[in-house]
Amino acid sequence: MDELAMVRAELARLDEGERKLIRQLSDIRAAASAQKKRLDELIREREPPIQRLPVEILSTILQIALRGTKRSRNETLSRVSRSWRDIILDEPSFWSTIEIDGGRSLSHVREHLEKSREAPLNIIIRGELFDANDTIREGLDLLVPYAYRWQSLFIYTQTDIPRPVPQFILDCIGATKFPSLRYVDLNLRIRDNDLSPHPMPDASLSKYIPVSTLVKLSLSGDIPPCLLQPGSVHFPLLETLGMLVKDEAAFFKAVVTPKLKLLSYIVGWQDPPSVVFSGLRDKFCSVRQLAFATRSRLDTLDALALCRAFPGVCHAYFIHLSPLSVFFGQVEGTNGLESPADYWKSLESLVFEKIDLNVWLAPPIRERNAFVQWLAARHDPRPLRVHINNVEVRGKDVESFYMLCEILRENCVVELEGVRSWFESRLLMSAGSHLQLHVPMFTSSLVDDVGMVVGNIRKSR
Repeated sequence: MDELAMVRAELARLDEGERKLIRQLSDIRAAASAQKKRLDELIREREPPIQRLPVEILSTILQIALRGTKRSRNETLSRVSRSWRDIILDEPSFWSTIEIDGGRSLSHVREHLEKSREAPLNIIIRGELFDANDTIREGLDLLVPYAYRWQSLFIYTQTDIPRPVPQFILDCIGATKFPSLRYVDLNLRIRDNDLSPHPMPDASLSKYIPVSTLVKLSLSGDIPPCLLQPGSVHFPLLETLGMLVKDEAAFFKAVVTPKLKLLSYIVGWQDPPSVVFSGLRDKFCSVRQLAFATRSRLDTLDALALCRAFPGVCHAYFIHLSPLSVFFGQVEGTNGLESPADYWKSLESLVFEKIDLNVWLAPPIRERNAFVQWLAARHDPRPLRVHINNVEVRGKDVESFYMLCEILRENCVVELEGVRSWFESRLLMSAGSHLQLHVPMFTSSLVDDVGMVVGNIRKSR
């Protein structure tokens, strides 16, 4: 066979192969199209992923979505699908929060009591100055027979200024047994004329608060001294306490809290911590988390008293702390310790909320910032976590603030949240390059950290 015939034969073979491949490709495309059509049909026929979740998981998701919302949300979500309706209508926990106030009928209370079956109850009482006391009384009459199921009690006033809980509610609480109550949030104002003209020697705050079962308590208001005798109020199970009471010194002397772990405390106007915690050294050794805010400036004696009263603190939360030196400055004559904060030997983290930039950024920072100096001199192999929250930095303070952060990073782990800053920056893009943000005042390491998160950012030269 000559060469021409061979080339023609090879071309014919290739043409035939091409036709076969085209037919095969057409068949594959047709099959793929059929499979896509069938896949779409199956997807349409199948329930969406949220409907295929196990009942326990879907119930948990719905409970989170409904937490803190009005009860009408239960009805709205129950209309989404039959499965949601069945879960919401049949699960007792969705009906275990019962709210009463002066502006609604009480029919929902009966409905919730019935549908919640034997689930623990969360009771919320709201009132605008508690003018509609009759409705609230009737609501309590319905709820008190189920006091054995109460696990939490919240009493709120619908006003900007906190109002005291009416005496008839306190009397009702004091006269009722709550074997399951774990959390109470109320504002007290027990007036002397609300008490017996001849108080019994054993009169105590325990009359108004079910102290034996509480795990969490948020308390504010005025309490007569006769109810706060030293060591008279025992909270055997209390783990969390938030308080703003008038006579703080008497309150701390009165309470016995062997299991208290978290204390949230606003320093009042009446007595400074040096007076409030006088004689209470090591009384609250179990406390691991301490959060406090100050309404006035503290001094070193206040800081010493506070740190000595809570020596086991691992996590401290400061709001409007000023000046820094009262906790972190060197103090003479404190058994070899260099600062009040050194009494917290188990300290793991510090949170500073709304810091005073005039104090923190006073130059030179290394020499004048008491906290920076305390960190540098701290002898502890465990790295301390320092969280700075809710700060607004402008103008010349921006560079100083980020310098502070880098200085702190030399001796601790720095965490920032809610920090808002305004600074000079420029956006540049040359031919063939990516958009670049130039921030002249930032140090290189901080820009590197930001760049890793948001992209191509570099320090301007």
